Amino acid sequence: MDLGLRGRVAVVTGASQGIGREIALHLAAEGADLVLCARRRDALDEVAKEVQASGVAAFVVAADVTDAATAEHVRNATTDRFGRVDVLVNNAGKGHSIALDTVSQQDWDDAFALNFFSAVRLSQALVPMMREQGFGRIINIASRVGKEPDPYFAPYGAAKAALMNFTKNLANVYSRDGVTANTVLPGLVHSEAVDEAARKSAEATGKSVDEVMAATLRKRPIPAGRLGEPADVAALVAFVASEGAGWLTGSCLTVDGGIVRSMF
Repeated sequence: MDLGLRGRVAVVTGASQGIGREIALHLAAEGADLVLCARRRDALDEVAKEVQASGVAAFVVAADVTDAATAEHVRNATTDRFGRVDVLVNNAGKGHSIALDTVSQQDWDDAFALNFFSAVRLSQALVPMMREQGFGRIINIASRVGKEPDPYFAPYGAAKAALMNFTKNLANVYSRDGVTANTVLPGLVHSEAVDEAARKSAEATGKSVDEVMAATLRKRPIPAGRLGEPADVAALVAFVASEGAGWLTGSCLTVDGGIVRSMF
């Protein structure tokens, strides 16, 4: 299936590993040129090589998306290199397990800076170009805990809930200009971040990583019977970015193996 992405330009944040890396590879496989943004240049350079192996161009922007100046930097770098931007995937984000009664003001500030305001700034920076050309796809990666609150991820979940609300506002205002906005909500996905959390939990409890993961799945079973893989999320993102998804806007699309209990 040709998604109509050949020759399009996509910006992906948090592209150095995990879901972001896989999204970049899926878009590249469909013929899109990539602007890869994350903090670690060495890791981005490796992803860029993988992207270029698909026969498309890749440009690296090593920057911290929590820095207010990064949005303008990404916009200018993308314009200088490619002259246009068609797809923005705000994937950069991270949550930390912390009990609600110990959450500090800094925890709230950090969660919103990374998981919400970075996406707001990049969206506002790139929307004008998308409107001018009459085509754009903004895809914000949220989380199931933005829909189903978890008291151990309160700041992260609240920031992702705000991101969903912001995305709907983008859709309501800009869809008539050909610029769609949607949110993708992954469930528990096998990634470097999940592996790191499992290792830390194993060290703290004296259990093995496999025992920690098994206990996690017993506590919250996944109907599909397995953890998600980054490719499960990336395949959905590639479709949402496609020409065929032009009437898909303002939606929250859950890809979680069925773990979220509510349909709504």
